[in-house]
Parts: sequence; C-alpha cells; structure tokens
Amino acid sequence: MSQQLPSVNTCSSTQVKNLESLSLDIARFNAFFGGANAGLMILDCQLRYVYVNQALAEINGLDVADHLGKLVFDVIPQLASLEPLFKDILDTAQPVYDYEISGETPQKPGILGYWSVSYYPLVANGTVLGIGGIIIDISERKRIELALKQSEERYLSLITATSQVIWTADARGNVLDDLSLVSKDYLETPNVQNKETGWLTGVHPHDREQAVQTWMEAVKTKSLYETEFRIKAKDNNYRYFLSRAVPILNEDGSVREWIGTCTDIHDPKQAEDALRENNLLLRSILENTPGLMVVKDHKGRHIAVNLNMANFFNKPIENIIGKDDSELLPPEVASLMMAKDRQIMRTGIAETYEEEVTNGANNGIFLTTKAPWRDADGNVLGVIAVTRDITERKQFEVALAKAKEAAEAASYAKSEFLANMSHELRTPLNGILGYAQILQRSKNLHEDERSKIDVIYQCGSHLLTLINDILDLSKIEAQKVVITPTDFHFPAFLQGVAEMCRIRAELKGIQFQYQIASELPIGVKSDEKRLRQVLVNLLSNAIKFTDVGSVTFTVSYASKEKIRFEVRDTGIGIAQENLQIVFQPFEQASERRRQTEGTGLGLAISQKIIELMGSTIQVQSELGVGSIFWFDVNLPEALEWVKTSQIDDNGQIVGIKDYQPKLLIVDDKWENRSVIANLLSPIGFEMIEATNGEEGLHKVLESQPDIIITDLLMPKLDGYGLIKQLRESEKFPHVKNIPIIVSSASVFEADRHRSFEVGGNDFLPKPIQAIDLFQTLQKHLKLTWIYEEKIIVSQKQDNTEIIVPPATEIENLYNLAMLGNFKGIIRQAALLEQKDKNYIPFAKKIQQLAKEFQDKAILELIQTCK
Repeated sequence: MSQQLPSVNTCSSTQVKNLESLSLDIARFNAFFGGANAGLMILDCQLRYVYVNQALAEINGLDVADHLGKLVFDVIPQLASLEPLFKDILDTAQPVYDYEISGETPQKPGILGYWSVSYYPLVANGTVLGIGGIIIDISERKRIELALKQSEERYLSLITATSQVIWTADARGNVLDDLSLVSKDYLETPNVQNKETGWLTGVHPHDREQAVQTWMEAVKTKSLYETEFRIKAKDNNYRYFLSRAVPILNEDGSVREWIGTCTDIHDPKQAEDALRENNLLLRSILENTPGLMVVKDHKGRHIAVNLNMANFFNKPIENIIGKDDSELLPPEVASLMMAKDRQIMRTGIAETYEEEVTNGANNGIFLTTKAPWRDADGNVLGVIAVTRDITERKQFEVALAKAKEAAEAASYAKSEFLANMSHELRTPLNGILGYAQILQRSKNLHEDERSKIDVIYQCGSHLLTLINDILDLSKIEAQKVVITPTDFHFPAFLQGVAEMCRIRAELKGIQFQYQIASELPIGVKSDEKRLRQVLVNLLSNAIKFTDVGSVTFTVSYASKEKIRFEVRDTGIGIAQENLQIVFQPFEQASERRRQTEGTGLGLAISQKIIELMGSTIQVQSELGVGSIFWFDVNLPEALEWVKTSQIDDNGQIVGIKDYQPKLLIVDDKWENRSVIANLLSPIGFEMIEATNGEEGLHKVLESQPDIIITDLLMPKLDGYGLIKQLRESEKFPHVKNIPIIVSSASVFEADRHRSFEVGGNDFLPKPIQAIDLFQTLQKHLKLTWIYEEKIIVSQKQDNTEIIVPPATEIENLYNLAMLGNFKGIIRQAALLEQKDKNYIPFAKKIQQLAKEFQDKAILELIQTCK
C-alpha cells in the first residue's frame, strides 16, 4: 500500500523536508504494516491524516483515501473529545498508552465498540512532526468481561435474594461455608470446630446419622446428594429442610468442589399434614351437609358429589362421577343447568338464585349457589354448586305474603277509619278551640268569664290530646312518624318541662325535685316536640301514681355521647310480672281507680318514640317502694341554636302596615271559615269565603285574592282539585303564583305531601293555632305587623328602682309564660326574691301579673327586659 504525505502550507520549511524524508520511511514500512491486525495511523501537527493502514480504514468503515489529508474529527466526529489529548501530546511530546475509547462506527451502526489506543509523538531532530497511533479492537474482550461481571453480580444477587441456604464443600466433602447470607437471618450459627462435622451441630440429633451417611455416599459415588432433616432455628425450634448438593467436576472427571442448598420445607410439610386433615374434614362436610353438593369440571362432568346428590339422582355415586347433566336429568332441565354453569365459568362470578328442578320423578324449588372452581393460579377449572330444597319454605312465603296482604288491607282500613275520624273529631274542635282563642283575646271579658273560656279551651285541648294519642300510636305503628331534629335551647327546654310538671305535683302535695348536670350543653339538636312528649308522659305518670313522697327528674351524662333522662318516684310501684305490660297499648298495670285517668297509650307511644331515637325506655320498680324510668339518647350539641330558635313574639298584633291583603278561605265547614275570618278581619284582612272548590274558583275570578287558604275534603270539588286547576288551567293566569295554604284536619304525612305535589305552598293542621297562622301569612305575604303599644318598664316606680335579673332568668320566665304556667312563674319569682333582694321589685310585679293570669302583659314586660 502506497501513500503520499500531503503538502502542508502551515508547516515550516524544515518540517516539510523532514516530512518528505518521513514519506520515504513510510514507503519502506508500508509493506510491513499493511497487513497488521491493529489499526495504524499518522497525524500531522494539524491533526490531519497522513497515513492510515487498511486495518484502521476497516475499523472506521471508510476507504484509505477517505482519510488522507482530512482532519481526524471530520472523518470520525466521535473523536472530537480527544482533541485536548492530541494537543497535549504535540505540546509535551509525551505518549499516551492503552487509552480506552468506545463508540459506534459507520461499519457497525447501533453497535457499541471498544478500542485500546496508544498515541505517541513523531519526533525528528527534537521537533514534533505529528502523532502516531495504534488502535486495537477490544470489543470482544470487553463483552466477555462485561458478561463475566454480570454473571458474578447475578450470582451474588441470587445468593442474597434466595430464601435457601447456600453452602460449599471441598472435593473430600468438608463443608467450607456453613451459612449463606440468608441463613444467618434465621438459623442458629453452629460452633464449627471440625470442618467435616461442624454443620451437624444445627441438625436434629435424630436426623444426624441419616444425613451423614447419605452425604458420605454421595461424596464417594460423586452423585447427587438429596435428603431431608430438621435444623435448629434461632428460636430453638426445629424446622424441616431439604438439602441438595451437586459435584463440580474438573476436565479429568475429578471433583473440584460441591455446591449445595438447604431449602426450608417446614411450612409445606405442615401444609401437607393439614391438607391431609382438611381432605378428611371436607369429605366429612360433603357427606354431612343437608343440602346437595356437586363439583363439575370445565366440560360439565361430575367429579365429586355428596350422598344427598346421589339420592336425588337415585343413583350410586360411582354411576354419577364422569357424567354431565344431560346424562342424568331431563333434557330441558339439563340444558338450563349447563347454560348456567357455562355462564359462571365464563364470568368467574358466583351467583345465588332460585330454580325449579326435577329428576323426572319429583319436582321442587331449590336455592342454588354456584361459584367458579379455581386452581392456585386463579384459572377456572369448573363449577362448585350447593343447593337446598326450599319448596316448603316457598309455600310458607306464599301463605305469608297472602297474610301480609290481608294485614296491610286491614291496616289501610284502620288508617282510613282513623283519618276520617280525625277529620270528623277535629272539625268541631277547630271551632271550639278557635273561638276560645278569639274570646281569650277579647278585652271586654270579666275575669270570671275569661276563666270559663279558659276551661273550655283546656277541655278542648285535653280532648285534642286524647285524639292525638290514638292517632300518634296509629301513625307510629304504620311507620309514618319521622323524627325531625331541630336546634333548641336545652336548659330552657328542661326547665319548661320541669315547671310544667312541678305545679301538678305541688297541687297533689308531693315534692318535685329537678336535678341537672352542670356540664350539659346549652344548645342541642333533637325532635323537641317528641322529646317533650315523652318526658311529660313519664313525669305525669310518676305524679299520677305517687300519693306520698316525691318525684325526681334527673338529667345527666350516661356516657361521653349520650344523655340520660331519669324519672324516679316513691309511688305505688309495679309488680315484676307487669314491668313490660306497661309498654303495651291500652295496658295499665295499676289499680282500677287510677286507670280511668288516661288512655293507656302514653308509655306505648313514648317507648316507640324513643326507639325511633335509637334507644329504649328502661324501668325498675318495687311494689310499695316506687319506680325508676330512664332512657339514654344521643343529643348532638347545637352551637348555633340561637339562629334557629323560634322566639318571634313581639306582642299583640293590631294591624298591617301599608297593606290590606285579600284572603280567600275555602272550607265547607262554617266553623272553620268563621274562626279564620274572626282572627284576621279585625287586623285588616279583606275576607272572602267559599264553601267548596267550585265556588272557590268563581271567587278567585271575581275577587283575585292575594292568598288562599283551603280545606282538602269538600263536596263537588275538593282542595286537591281546586289547587290543581288554579295551577294548571289557563283561566287563572293571574293567580298561578299566588300562595295557597292547605289547612286540614288530616294528620297523615301523605296528605301533606300530596298537597305540596299539586301546588300548595304551606300546610296548617287543624285546629289552627293563631300564632302559626300569623307566622305563615307573614312569611308568604311579606307582612309587617303593627303591634299594640308595649308596656315600658319604668326605671323608677313608686320611688323604687326595678333591677332586671340576668338573661337566663328572663329566658326561664319567658318559657313559662309561653306555656301559660302561672304557678311556675310565681315560684320562679319567689326564687328570684330569695336569690337577690335587688330583684324584689321586679319579682313582685311578675307575681302580681301571674296571679291575675295576665300572660300577655307578662310577655310584654319580659320583652322589654331582653
């Protein structure tokens, strides 16, 4: 191979002559180096190729001519990183030997190659003329080294990660390493004194002889060593291990060393024993299960059945195994069963269902559970089925369903009867209580007349309470009562209940004690109405059945989350056999004289209400000693009870500010219309009356009212029809959005909901309470009431300064006044006098008003003090 040095304009004349001389030398060793396996090159001082041999050209994947005269970095861009190295050689004239480089070549793109290079300066007469280089391909060697390194790393990782004990022994069988890294985590390290027997110190004494004999035989015959023995663990318990070893042979067949493992098989050994026992247990279960059990493979063939299944087929078990349903059952039954089996295997989802099965002779209804039969890897192998004959149960369910339908029909009839009775009884009560309220508000009555009207109102209220008791029980039994929690002031609530019952106790001449824990919350969330109903009933019963002694009402914490209400009396007591009878409707476990004082529903209703609150009323009693009734309920604390408390009572309403609304009352009962008219006309309402729905529609067209109050049950057209036409008919576009208030004697929630569904805006139960009526009208018409001028408490009265008690005392008086509890007001005022003499003027004033039954004046006085 012949190459010429290129002319180099950038070199000196001396360097040029020297290079020409060098070219003659190149010609002499071209023949010598042309066939070399190593790549050879010469670079000038500008790092341009002057000489390359064929081996280097092949390494670079180019022709020799593609190199000559070109910069090394233009030919091989990957060598750009070597520029500092080349310049250092030219500057220092120091060679670099065995420098490793790697990269891809055009000849083998995508394949990483490795080369060992040596660069040395070409010096003549003390001048560096260029750089010579020898490039040797070491890719194969690097790959072998890398593979060896990876092999060693894999071996070390395997040793570290394996759960087995790895050990080695020399050619004569002497153990060199008793324990691997893993074995040290759980095996007791033996005290090795002798390489031949040290490892035996950890082996169970009963297993040592067999382990040694088997090992020596394997060493002697150069064959596989395999045996089981027990090894002592660090917890001094022995575990089963499987020990195996193989000889590593030299080229001449002699043993170089032994490599062995010890595998912990303790759990599998125990699992084998357990599996053996489980198989016996499963077979026992299979044979003693009252139902039918079967296991089928993926083709639907029976591979296991119990005796009950065999009896169903009326065949021996051996005549069933291996057959599918088509060979055992009628075709239509077999087809359905096999389709269900395929579905279970396809979806992998278990299913329980009822099916009607026949074996050709007998029919029955079966409850079947089918599940996929899986192997340890989760692969579905077939189906497991368990089925029970429920024919008798289904017949019972059919009979029960018919009985339930009959009971529901009877219950519906009872509900209808109670609804009608409610309407019929409440309608006259609406007139009685309504007019009683109207007369109570009259300013022209004498005290004796007012007291008589009070008697009318109290008697009507008592009658209403009796009706409500019966209806309450009916609604609870029909599961139509829902607990409706609201936020309220807890101490005031308890004080009101206590004071309400205290007066009755005092009138009877017995003591009433009220004890409340100091840490109870101020505001709570519960159904205030229902809770009061229960407490008043328990306290009233205690007072009723106590002639001598006391009644004690205690409220405290039963636990961190529950509050206990307890009523204790010293009354006549209850016999032990009657303790649960008292909670049954219409049952009274007392002497006949006292049974006439109630309906016998109070405790039954109270127990059911408390059950709806998630608790139960408990009782302890002893004849002649007394009784204790208590219950524990969860009352969540209401931190913002003030915002939800209803204390909007500003005094007597005498008019409406800047407004005279038209109100249409639609009711077929004169009493109902008269009550509302007499309540609203004096304060400025323009009243329009109609006796049924049809007349109501005409009145709407004629007068265009601002609001409508309608009954539900009326002749010709009822309230539902009236509301529906007003909301949907095109005749009444101007009244489609006016408020419609439904007022009904019905107490069933279904009627309330239905009235809302057809378009009603609100609901007022009969008898209508005046305060509820005023609040409802104010809400829907955005009214501003004009109140009667309030009584202003003078700071000086009879030259005596009136000092107002704290807000809590004022709140207690307010609650008592709202309940009409004049005895309680008098008692509370007396307590104020005892508490602080500065409150005496205020207390005297309150007492005087209470003695005169001036509830409105008391409320007005209290309002000025708030």
